Order: sequence, then structure tokens, then C-alpha cells
Amino acid sequence: FFFNNMAATTFTRALCSTRGSLSRIVCSPATIQAKNFSKSHAAFGKYITTTNPHLKKLELDYLYHLDLAGGVKNSNGEDLLQEQFGDVKFFCSGGSMKRMNEFAIETAQSFEGTKYALPYGSSPTPIGKTDRFLTFKVGPVLICSHGMGQPSFSILLHEITKLLEHAKATDVEYLRLGSSGGIGVDPGTVVVTTSGVNGCMEEQYSLPILGKMVHRSTQIDPSMVQEILDATADSFDFKVVSGKTMSTDCFYEGQARLDGSMCDYQEQDKMDFLNKLHDFGVRNIEMESSMIASFTKALGIRGTCICTTLLNRLEGDQVRTPPEDLASFDLRPGRVALKYIHKKLGL
Repeated sequence: FFFNNMAATTFTRALCSTRGSLSRIVCSPATIQAKNFSKSHAAFGKYITTTNPHLKKLELDYLYHLDLAGGVKNSNGEDLLQEQFGDVKFFCSGGSMKRMNEFAIETAQSFEGTKYALPYGSSPTPIGKTDRFLTFKVGPVLICSHGMGQPSFSILLHEITKLLEHAKATDVEYLRLGSSGGIGVDPGTVVVTTSGVNGCMEEQYSLPILGKMVHRSTQIDPSMVQEILDATADSFDFKVVSGKTMSTDCFYEGQARLDGSMCDYQEQDKMDFLNKLHDFGVRNIEMESSMIASFTKALGIRGTCICTTLLNRLEGDQVRTPPEDLASFDLRPGRVALKYIHKKLGL
């Protein structure tokens, strides 16, 4: 009882505060227009839905790590999350808080002069808690950092997806934006993931649940990948390619590096494995793709990863790229995502 009331109080306080970020969303003309966009698609759009039957038993669903709650109603009996997030069409996430803060600003700047523009003089403001994840909303784009690795990303995906279900959002696409190590591609190449591959070169994500291993497919909707490639064709001075992405739970040994604190294999073993990955169609390695691929496929959501490559792992383990080039590389996934988002929105 106390937990539920605490959640309701926290969420209501966030909504009512004239200085809170959510109150800015309520007043934003861009958001009002975006809501109309959402309603115009609701008749034939696909709602974000979870598959957990136990959620129906909850009078209030407190999204602890976001400090938001589903089940709090407005005067019309609608969920307040629907009022605030019902127009969301894209969920974009990346590991770094700093990177996602910058991407939120870039998204707002890209919407200037459109119906999604923020009010004059305003800028994206964090929503809810900021200790674990940093969350923003810019028109129909929900943006959030996810931390490093699949366990952290899993928490965020569960809570964001429940949020979007409470919000009755339709046709939402999930995009992870990040960095990676390339496999046989030049540094700075952007890879759009076609499927996630685990450390055993299996296209599945495995999770122990109730003492048993559960395996979920990491195949990604090929039409979404192609749409991203088509939207960005001949748009940039860097390559955008598609390929499988190896997703690991370890930055060093799990990624066949020789520069960790422990290493029980030789350089030739490493090269044999990396070349085997390349022959299998893997074009980059990171630590989250299998999570988002398996999660979205299991729930029937379109989603993929758009990652820049900081180095070619066939040529070494350590990032030697000059800082100014790394800064440029870091912006590329966001640039590709915004090009795709603008095309989907008809901008």
C-alpha cells in the first residue's frame, strides 16, 4: 500500500510541478501536434504490448528506475502516461548519458521549423530519475541512456516498454545508438545490425530463468534494416553498411582481446576467431545488440542497432584513433538515426 501510494505521489508531483520537465511537455505546442499524429495512426497502428499477464493485477505499475508510474489517471480516466507519451514513435537509446543528452539536443535542433519544434527558447530536459538512466522526450522521439552491457539495458527495455504500453503508443520503433569494434570494416563505418550473435556464434540470447536456460532469437526485421540503408543512401561522407553484430558480456576476453588483465589464448587463436566471425557475416562487436534484438523480436516490435566502429579489430585491440576523429565517429549513429526518423515522419 505504501509503495503504491509513494509511486503515485512521486509521479503526480512530477506532473504538477511548474518547473518539472513533464509539465513542459504538457505545454509544448510541438507535443500537442504530435499527439494528433499519434491519434491519426491509432486506427490502424500497432500498439506496444507486453506479454506478462501478471501486469493486469497491478493497480499501479511503478517504473522504479525511471520514477514514473502507470495506472495514475487524469480527470478523463486516461492514464497520465498516455497523455504524456502516447505520441511516441521512436525510442532511441545509447550507453552514455552524455551522448544521449547531446542526441536529445541534436534531435530538437533537427525539428526546428517543423511541427515537432520545441517552444522558442526551450531545450530538452531530463524526465524522472537521473541516477541510473537519463531520459528525454523530444516530440515523438523518446531518448534514454541505457548504461553499459545487456543487464542494464534489459532493465531499461522492460520499463520503457511498460511505459509505452500504458501510454497506448503505436508503431514505435526501437533504435540503439552506440559504438563498437569493427570486424573487417574501416574505423568510422556505421553498422546497422541484421542479427545479434553471442560469444558462441549463435543467433540467440540466452537467459537463465527459474533455473532453466531460455533461448530467444536475435533475428531483426530485414525490412527495417533496408529502410535505414535506403534513407541514408548517398547522404554522408562515411559508409553505412549492414551486418551481424556480436554481443558479449565482457569487453576483454569475451571480445577476443589480448590487453585485459587475464588472457589464456594466443594471438593466432584470437585472429582465427575474428576471421571466423567475419566469414559468418559479423561486422562489429559490442555489448547490447543481442538484448535489444531478442527483446523486440519476442514482443513483435521493430528494432535494431546503429553503431559506429572505432577501430578494425582485425588490425588491433586498442583504440588509436585521434580524439577529434573519435568525436566525429561518435555523432554518426545519431546522424543516421535522425535521417531515418525524418524520412519516416515525412519531414
